[in-house]
Amino acid sequence: MVNMKKIILNQKSYLMYDEMVSFKKEFEKIKHPSYEFILFPPVHYLSLFKDSDYKVGTQNFYTYKAGSFTGEINLESLKDMGINYTLVGHYERRKFMEETYESAKEKLFKSLSSKCNTILCVGEERKTIRPFSHIKKEINYYLKSIESSTYKYLSIAYIPSWAVGTGDKDINKVSEIITNIKNYMLSKYKIDVEVYYGGNIENSNIKELFDICDGLVLDKDSTNIKILKELLKEI
Repeated sequence: MVNMKKIILNQKSYLMYDEMVSFKKEFEKIKHPSYEFILFPPVHYLSLFKDSDYKVGTQNFYTYKAGSFTGEINLESLKDMGINYTLVGHYERRKFMEETYESAKEKLFKSLSSKCNTILCVGEERKTIRPFSHIKKEINYYLKSIESSTYKYLSIAYIPSWAVGTGDKDINKVSEIITNIKNYMLSKYKIDVEVYYGGNIENSNIKELFDICDGLVLDKDSTNIKILKELLKEI
């Protein structure tokens, strides 16, 4: 069975409550026969989507179980709400929240061992002539000592942070890196992993990017229903 391609909506922390309610109402009208959505709303709105027909994930979570951890949201409570997708290792967590590779690895272990569908973010922070060399180091660090039986819950999002908002349109380079990731995961870790792309995605290149990977990660554009619909029309 061939997996359906994904449109991953990472809404970050953009929306106010009324905006989220309005977005949800319009979003649920979108028909998507050729792909499926995975929605990552701001964590405090997750309860709005408890009974949704589409897949919903958490942008962040705490690695410890329920206990005396003021302000934290543990993965067990999210799973109890029906949330079964996580986003791990996004570069903004390192850039703004001082999250380390070590703490991201702890989240990866927690998510995979909890049988959550886990989207691991990788990608170079500066433009380089050997981007895949950096990506391999990230992958190998994250997966070292991770139980191989949990690999089936893993997918990878290639998000080169330097490309976000730059207008860079090197489709061939993106395609090469995605192919390298898939081949490397198959040869070293014996897993046919889905690889998504997030970066400089706009009307002029979304179709080409969608065709060369297993799905796309949209961020701010995923919070504006009008812009989102315009992007999706191009696929």
